[in-house]
Amino acid sequence: MSELRRENREISRKNVVLTIVFWALTLAWILLIFMLSNIPLNEANENLNAIITSFRRETTAYTLDIATNSVLNTIVHTIEFGILTVFSYMAISSTNNISVKTSYAESPMKILKSDNEMNIIFTLWFTILNAIFDEYHQLFVSGHDGGVIDLCKDIVGIIIVLLWIRVIFSISLKVRGKKEIRYT
Repeated sequence: MSELRRENREISRKNVVLTIVFWALTLAWILLIFMLSNIPLNEANENLNAIITSFRRETTAYTLDIATNSVLNTIVHTIEFGILTVFSYMAISSTNNISVKTSYAESPMKILKSDNEMNIIFTLWFTILNAIFDEYHQLFVSGHDGGVIDLCKDIVGIIIVLLWIRVIFSISLKVRGKKEIRYT
C-alpha cells in the first residue's frame, strides 16, 4: 500500500529538499562572489600578500608581481564561477525532477534533445548572467574595472565545469547500463 502511494505521488520530497539545499548554496555562493568583488583591489592584494607571507618560512615580506597576480586572478575567477556552475546545475537539475508532471520531459514542445541538455543550457545562461552582473558591479568598486577579459575568465570556468558535468553524466549512464533519454 505505501509503495503504491509512493509511485502515485506527484511531487518527490527528496527532490524538493535537494532543490532547496542547492538553491540555498547557489544563492550563498552568488552572495560570496558579490562580497569578494566588493573588496577594493588594493585591500584584496594586501590580504593575499599577508596569506602568502604566513605560509612562507622566511620573515621577509613577499609582494605579488604582475605576472603572479594575473595568474592568481585567472585561477580565482575560473574556480569561483566553476563552483557556481556546479551548484547551479544541481539546483536546476533537482528543480526539474521535483515532479514528473512538470518536468521538461512532459513539455509539449522540446527544443533540446534531453533533460540533461536542458539543465546544461539553463545553467550556462544562469551562470553567464551572474558573471556579467559581477563584472558590471565591479565597475563601481574602487580599484576594480569590470572587463571583458575577466568575463572571459569566468566563462572559461563555467564551460570547463559544464563539459566535466556532461562527461561524468555520460560515464554514469554507461556504468549503470542505461542510455540517455532522447526526445524526437
